[in-house]
Amino acid sequence: MQPRKKRLLIADPNKEILHSIKQYKAAKEYQIEIAKTGSECLKKLKEFRPDLVIVDFMLPEIHGIEILRIIKDAPLMGKMGVIITSYHSMIQNYHAAVKLGVHFFLEKPFRLPHLFSLIALFFEGKLHPEPFEEKENHHKLQLPSYQDKKPSYLKFWGTRGSNPVSGPEYVRFGGNTCCLEIRHGDDLVIVDAGSGIRGLGQVLRDHPKKEFHILLSHTHWDHLLGFPFFYPIYQSDREINIWAPVGFEKNTKELFTDMLAYAYFPVGLEDIQSKIAFKDLREGQKLSFGSIHVETQYAFHPGATLCFRFTIGHQSFGYITDNEFLMNTHKLPSQLNRSVFLEPYQRFIDFFKGCDFIIHEAQYTPQEYAQRVGWGHSSITNASFFIKKAGIHDWIVVHHDPKHTDELLLQKSQLHQNIMEDFHHRCHIELAYDGMMIPL
Repeated sequence: MQPRKKRLLIADPNKEILHSIKQYKAAKEYQIEIAKTGSECLKKLKEFRPDLVIVDFMLPEIHGIEILRIIKDAPLMGKMGVIITSYHSMIQNYHAAVKLGVHFFLEKPFRLPHLFSLIALFFEGKLHPEPFEEKENHHKLQLPSYQDKKPSYLKFWGTRGSNPVSGPEYVRFGGNTCCLEIRHGDDLVIVDAGSGIRGLGQVLRDHPKKEFHILLSHTHWDHLLGFPFFYPIYQSDREINIWAPVGFEKNTKELFTDMLAYAYFPVGLEDIQSKIAFKDLREGQKLSFGSIHVETQYAFHPGATLCFRFTIGHQSFGYITDNEFLMNTHKLPSQLNRSVFLEPYQRFIDFFKGCDFIIHEAQYTPQEYAQRVGWGHSSITNASFFIKKAGIHDWIVVHHDPKHTDELLLQKSQLHQNIMEDFHHRCHIELAYDGMMIPL
C-alpha cells in the first residue's frame, strides 16, 4: 500500500506565489491546498487537516500570527507545523512568532528550492527557527541625500495689511505686514518690505549671497516700514536693489530719504553701510533674477501700485496684495455671473490666466466693503469673482485686515468657501499666515 502524501496548506494572498509553489517539481511529492485569505485558511485547517502550514504574516482578514495562535491553542491541531513568511522582517514580529512556537520565520522573497528544503527538514524533525539576522548598519547603506537638493519655495514673512498687530488673538495668523520670500536654488527675490522683512533679514545675515533684490508693489507704509530693520542693509559687502513703481510725487530714493530722516529714525539713508540702488518699475516690464522671471501689471489701488506674475520653470503664480476689483460693486454671486461691466478689468484678468495659483487679497467682508469703497481693497465676493474669471483653482489669501483676529479670519475662511460654492467654481482656498511655506 502506497503511503499517504504529506499535506501542505499554503496561505498567501499572492496568486503568483501560490501558482509557482504548486508548479514546482518537488511539489508533486506532497498533497497541496491553497488559501488566499485568513477565513479561507481557517476553513482549510479544519477540512484538510494539513501536516504543515505555510502562512503569510500579513494574510488578509486574519493575521498570520493569529492563525499560528489558533493552531497552537487547538488540541487537534497542536502538532501541525507552521512556517511564517513575511516581507516585513522585523525583530518584534520574529520574536512574537517564535514565542508562539513557529517552526521557521522565512523572509520574502524566497527561492523555491530553499522553501522545499525547509519543508523536507520539518518532516525529518530537524526544522528550527534560525537566529534573527540583523540588517546592515544604516551608515553602510547608500541612501539618497534629499538635504543636498537646493531649496525651492515661497515663504510668507508677513501677511497683514495696513499696520502690524500683536496679542493673543493674533497668534495663529500672525501680525507682520507684507513680506514674501521667493527662493529657487541659489536665486532669491524678496517682495515687499513690511514688518515681516525684519525676521527674514535675521535669517539672511550670514547668507553667502551678496546681492539681494526687493520688489515693492507700492510705497505705502505697510509695505515699507520693515526696511530700516532689514539686517543686510548694515553689512558693507551687500548690494540691495530696490525695485519700485514710479510714483506720482517723489521718486523712490526721495521717499526712503524722508522715511529715514533723523527726526524719525537714528540711521539716515546715507549712513546705511550696504550699497543701495533704486530702480524704477513700470507696467509691462519683464525682469529675470536667475531662474525667477517676473512680469508686472498695474493693480487697482490708490497711487502707483503693481502686482506681479512670477514664472519659475514650468510653474507660474500671481502676487496681488492691494487690489480693489470691481470697485463700488455690491452684487450677489448670482448677479455677478450675469455682469457685463468687466471691460475695465479684462486686461488684468487676462494677465493672470493660466497661473497655477494666485496670492490675492480679500480684505473685507461684503458688509465691510460697503463702508470702504475706494480704499483700494477687495471684498471677498469681488475677489472670488476675479478668481473664477481668471480660471484659478488654488487661491492663497493675504493682506488680512488688522482688526481681523484669528477667530474672525477663521470665520472668513468659511465665508470664502460659501461664496465660492455660490459661484459654482472649484477652488482650494487657504488663508496665509506668518511663516507659511509653499514648496515649488
